[in-house]
Amino acid sequence: MMTFEIRLKVGFFKTQVYYLTVGYGQIIMTPQDNDGNDRVVINKDELQSVSLMSRNWGSAELEIVTLNNIYIGSLAAQTDLKKLAGNLDREFGAKFVFQRGNI
Repeated sequence: MMTFEIRLKVGFFKTQVYYLTVGYGQIIMTPQDNDGNDRVVINKDELQSVSLMSRNWGSAELEIVTLNNIYIGSLAAQTDLKKLAGNLDREFGAKFVFQRGNI
């Protein structure tokens, strides 16, 4: 399992820092200032798609679509996109899309 930092959109103009963990057929998002209530666990069977969109290797956006929700966030500048993309591809295969270039 690997953990990455993400700024998840939680309101119209509000984002919150979460830890994004990928592994064992799950995506787990835990608030950085974790009080235990806002942790999100997405199992492979709930996942419709997960998309990583990047203009360059320095910044990217993430979109996770489940049966009931859509989660949108941006990745921290220091995120290793190659590792994240590799993990998402390995865990979710055809449900994972990686878009690079002009978005």
